[in-house]
Amino acid sequence: MALPASSESPASPRAIDEAIRAIPIEWFEPSRVIYWIDLLASSAVGWTTFVMAARADGWRRAGLLLVAAFALYRAVLFIHEITHRAPRDVPAFTTVWNVLVGVPLLIPSFLYEGVHMDHHRARCYGTAADPEYVPFGRRSSLVIAGFVLTSIVVPIAFAARFGIAAPLTWLAPSLRRPVTEHGSALVINHEYIRHAPIGRAGRIQEAAAFAVVWSSIGLWWIGRLPASVFLCWAVASAAAFGINAVRTLAAHRYDRESGELSMTEQLLDSCTIEPTDRSVGGAANRVADAGRALIAPLGLRYHALHHWIPSLPYHRLGRTHRLLVATLRGDAPYRATIARGLAPALRDLLRRSRARTERR
Repeated sequence: MALPASSESPASPRAIDEAIRAIPIEWFEPSRVIYWIDLLASSAVGWTTFVMAARADGWRRAGLLLVAAFALYRAVLFIHEITHRAPRDVPAFTTVWNVLVGVPLLIPSFLYEGVHMDHHRARCYGTAADPEYVPFGRRSSLVIAGFVLTSIVVPIAFAARFGIAAPLTWLAPSLRRPVTEHGSALVINHEYIRHAPIGRAGRIQEAAAFAVVWSSIGLWWIGRLPASVFLCWAVASAAAFGINAVRTLAAHRYDRESGELSMTEQLLDSCTIEPTDRSVGGAANRVADAGRALIAPLGLRYHALHHWIPSLPYHRLGRTHRLLVATLRGDAPYRATIARGLAPALRDLLRRSRARTERR
């Protein structure tokens, strides 16, 4: 998927403006019903199969854990919607999400709030100040593989962050700043320094996550919680982080080293995974679409569209994508961001990585 430079599309800004005006204003309003049903259903399926897996063994446990991992992964990714929605859009959603998903999985929402929006800022995108960007397209394949492999140990790192680092900062306030700057953000760029303060809600979430860690250990110590729960938690969490790492690699071209980019340049550095043609049937197409929905749920297949119009709620992205494809001019940059699937986007990233490595 070779994308053209923005200079090759002189009519693009006008095409972009025209396309945005074509989107009905009501599409920018999130549906509270959809948000609540999706979150509650995903959480219910995830935790029910998780409990069943902890009680099972062998292949039955493996199968149940697979379902639990994908269901909880979908529920977890609402953290992305939380950062883009005002509290009034879906009242109490953040609190309930933290209770059902964020705190039990040791990824409370404060780890993303005040952090993710730096990824959308023109002055930060693609720089050391971007928490979610590493120029993988200019790095070796080993760096890419290392990113995926290290992502599966992130749950253990957060267990240590909330179980050990958090109480240490309460006892020694001088540790608060380094823990806030370097250990309080969901990032892929480990040079990133968090500048946003952790407010009262974040402190409550931190204390709740600390309580989850040590109450679980205490219940295991007195024989009330089986060790299988810890095993299932580690496997399901590691699987979710691993899946998300693969999805993340297909979200951008990761071809920028530094420098402020225009909106068009950011768009061209992002990817949208196009769904299969609905007019063409076949089991293969249905399986492909199901796989994309599992790996990149909640509209994250339309990542370029999200970067272009981040105010759109996730359940409107697919419909908006289809509208734009039908509306945009032939030279519009958005058309150049479309990949035919996750695998082609990943292959393109690896191809560019290998090509640059060989030239060095």
